[in-house]
Amino acid sequence: MHLILDFGNTLIKCFVFDQQSVVFKNSVNIDGWQQNGVQILERFPGIEAVMISDVSGITKQNPPIFLRELPLYYCNSTLKLPFTNHYKTPKRLGADRIALMAAGALLHPTEDLLVIDLGTCITYDFKDKNNNFFGGAIAPGFSMRYKSLHEKTGQLPDLEPKHPEHWIGNTTENAIHSGVYFGIISEIEGQIALYQKKYGDLTVILVGGDAERLSKPLKNSIFAHSNFLAIGLNYILELNKSEW
Repeated sequence: MHLILDFGNTLIKCFVFDQQSVVFKNSVNIDGWQQNGVQILERFPGIEAVMISDVSGITKQNPPIFLRELPLYYCNSTLKLPFTNHYKTPKRLGADRIALMAAGALLHPTEDLLVIDLGTCITYDFKDKNNNFFGGAIAPGFSMRYKSLHEKTGQLPDLEPKHPEHWIGNTTENAIHSGVYFGIISEIEGQIALYQKKYGDLTVILVGGDAERLSKPLKNSIFAHSNFLAIGLNYILELNKSEW
């Protein structure tokens, strides 16, 4: 069994895999992640190794001492990966983007694939049908756009993300909601169109917490399973077993 820890900005998602199957998962606040980890190890004594995706650097500030007896891997570009990495700054490629591409290589190995992750940032990552990864794009997510509009102006209000009732905003609040929501929709559709122009038979996967803000999948796209990123991390851990 494997323990997979996915560190976000506020929550840590924890998964226990038995081969390719998730047998346990939960989410905890950052402050309680070590205690939660100890409890998981007590509940699943058969855990053999741990994979961590930490895009915020939490584990560097607070090292996971309770894991010192197990093989511990941090997801990064130096590990054996299931795709050929053509990114020109591989050391700066985020662990989350690596994991998403690994899941894509596992679940869609012979497809041209664009994975769109709607989180704090919106990331677009592409691999071709031969599992060559080339990169993609990074843009502000929903909350970041709302926050920027409020903080970088003198009078615009601080709003929570909301699905607008109409694309024409008839109040300042509605105009902000329309600008953010339909701006993101147009951006995503434009990115998809760019890739489809070159790769006609393109598979598009939508992941991330803010993907739920979309009322339905965009044309020719599908929502990924909620464990998509964790599946990629587990797959990378399997590929690196020879290093244990």
